[in-house]
Amino acid sequence: MLKGNPEVGLYNRDLPKGCELCRLGGKLVVYISGMCDDDCYYCPVSEERFRKDVMFANERPAKDFEDYLQEAYRMNALGAGITGGDPLLVIDRAVSLIMTFKEYFGSDFHVHLYTSGRYANYDALGELKRAGLDEIRFHPLREEYWSAVEKAVKLGMNVGIEVPAIEDFDFRSLIERAKRIGVRFININELELTPRNFPLLRAKGHRADHGLAGSRKSHEFALGIMRAFENEELSLHYCTSVYKDLVETRTRFLRTYRVWSYPFEDINPDGTLVRAIVKVNADLSDYGMKSEDGYVVSPGVVDEIRQKYNVDEVKIVEVLPNEVKVTES
Repeated sequence: MLKGNPEVGLYNRDLPKGCELCRLGGKLVVYISGMCDDDCYYCPVSEERFRKDVMFANERPAKDFEDYLQEAYRMNALGAGITGGDPLLVIDRAVSLIMTFKEYFGSDFHVHLYTSGRYANYDALGELKRAGLDEIRFHPLREEYWSAVEKAVKLGMNVGIEVPAIEDFDFRSLIERAKRIGVRFININELELTPRNFPLLRAKGHRADHGLAGSRKSHEFALGIMRAFENEELSLHYCTSVYKDLVETRTRFLRTYRVWSYPFEDINPDGTLVRAIVKVNADLSDYGMKSEDGYVVSPGVVDEIRQKYNVDEVKIVEVLPNEVKVTES
């Protein structure tokens, strides 16, 4: 029997550990490099990142491992998901980062990694396993990439398949093959339309008509798959774009704020921080913190401040964890 909500996500068995922690907002998103030698027409990675050797910790640019550790501390992370690009194109970096996470946060800090499998030979997989990788998720878009899946299973790794909900994949054959090999789970993702993949997806009949950027065509196709194979012994999980945008990201933001925000900043249930910036010729240290633009205080005390002082200007600012402004008034 299927569990969950069709608009948020469905699953037939226990969720993979990486997905469980993601639902708690506890997974640090590690974009380790944009380098990739595949060219999937549905790839949602932006032009600014695709095939560029850049790093991000959640939404923040990362210069080194210290930035990843700092972001993990900021959100009280329970684990990390390493993505790209293909992380195996920077295998030394990926292995070192996994070991760093385990050293700083302990063996229970859950790390999973995404790869097409193109470069997943025994040496690379063995290094990842010895480093402490907890879960590896393959995107076998070509027949020859399945050999990497088989190698990982033989090495005793926790192996999953993760593919988008499109008709390019024969899901009946994919499920049977995964079971035969010994794969533990299959994750199915709703297509997300982005500026880079939009022209090709639109040509194939997809529109950004489900949630913020999801494809209803992909969504309906995924629901059909889940209903057809709900009694499978293999763990199947459908993750919607609505979930990623409105649940996972928001939950991760809220988790970050509980650790990192100041007492004078208001946490918006939508996943943003709201603060007031007050310009005044007075000391407002009892209300908040001085900045270059004025005093940062809670919007809830602005009226009180206006009654006590001659206020020059008040701005109400809504920001994301990476300090990107959402609104300003």
